[in-house]
Amino acid sequence: MTSALAHYLDVGARFHARDASAPAWLKRVRSEGLEHLQRLGLPTNRDEAWKYTHLKPLVEGTFIRPEAAHGTGDLSTLVDRLGLPGPRLVFVDGRFAPELSSLVALPRGLTLKPLRDALREDGELLESLLGQRAPSQDAALTALNAALLEDGALLRLAPGAVSEVPVQLLFLTRGDAPVLASPRIIVLAGESSEATLVETYAGAGAGATFTNAVTEVTLDDNASLHHYKLQAEADAAVHVSGLHVRQGRDSRFASHAFSFGGALSRNEVHSAFAGEGGDATLNGLYVGRGTQHLDNRTALDHAVPRCTSRELYKGVLDDKARGTFHGLIRVRPDAQKTDSRQQNRNLLLSESAQADARPQLEILADDVKCAHGAAVGRLDAAALFYLRSRGIPQAEAERLLTYAFAREVVDAVPAGPVRERVEGLLGLKLPGAARREVRA
Repeated sequence: MTSALAHYLDVGARFHARDASAPAWLKRVRSEGLEHLQRLGLPTNRDEAWKYTHLKPLVEGTFIRPEAAHGTGDLSTLVDRLGLPGPRLVFVDGRFAPELSSLVALPRGLTLKPLRDALREDGELLESLLGQRAPSQDAALTALNAALLEDGALLRLAPGAVSEVPVQLLFLTRGDAPVLASPRIIVLAGESSEATLVETYAGAGAGATFTNAVTEVTLDDNASLHHYKLQAEADAAVHVSGLHVRQGRDSRFASHAFSFGGALSRNEVHSAFAGEGGDATLNGLYVGRGTQHLDNRTALDHAVPRCTSRELYKGVLDDKARGTFHGLIRVRPDAQKTDSRQQNRNLLLSESAQADARPQLEILADDVKCAHGAAVGRLDAAALFYLRSRGIPQAEAERLLTYAFAREVVDAVPAGPVRERVEGLLGLKLPGAARREVRA
């Protein structure tokens, strides 16, 4: 672990030396990230937040920041397959690819630009926003992201702006080199604005890569954001992401996280209520096979009264895959009239698959309605027998029941191109998918 930490500290130091022309405030953000990384060290199983997850693929890999951009013409077919109608920014190995991106049909009142440009053009704004939702002193991998802060996206919604089409950020890794990509996404939604943001992560090749993404979201009063994260990177990839949200009064936030790829995938969602009347929905589906490790950690901070949250995470695990869920709902002393529900359910398709569930309630107020629950089980034998008795082969019966289990999370996505993309990616991961042609 010590040698791995030294490697990433060296990657950060080399990057700082090469980008000597960066503004002073950005140099400070990067330097502080490097200092916090050195102080915190890489997470281990002795850290409570990483108790069930070991960073072995990250420690054993020698991931490096890409030195130069490469041609992207060979990726246009993949972009066409994964792209959604509407504006999109595409990144390859962590770098903005303008030739694959499009801002056509960007709705009035929305500003979308690569972070590389925003750092130069909107420095005063970003200096006030970066790290406010995801402070680098709190987590080592957030600190690593800050130390290598270079590209990503800035999305701004003017007060009252409404987007009828989703905005997509598509992050691709080539898989031909052990690349370390560190995207930072900043979302600032003005009062009474509404938008849908889709983050898609995919691999073009089978090689090992490391994506370490951080998204910071600020929702002003009465703002609404639907956030979708589709992660389908290569089987050898390491993927770590943190979504950090601050919700204003009467704001509405919905997170839908779908984790399908990676040798190790860690998905974190943190949302804090800063104004009364807020509403948050956190949904997630993780599907693993082989020796995949899919880790999910959520935290809802009810700091003010009269806010509502609903949370449902489901896991489908086959072969020797392992899924973990740790969900915390914190209700602070003044957060009366809180209404919060949390559920985690896991379906094991083999004797060797494993699921760890740790739902938590921390309630410091007395006038609240809160509940949580977790379940781990196998396919219903009676339902399987019923399908077999109707002439459905064993493999297809198992597929139908598995899809029915996952369907509850998929159905939470409104009908349209985003759901179609989710259904395609899910079809590739279901038992027996290798024997069927399913379009992503």
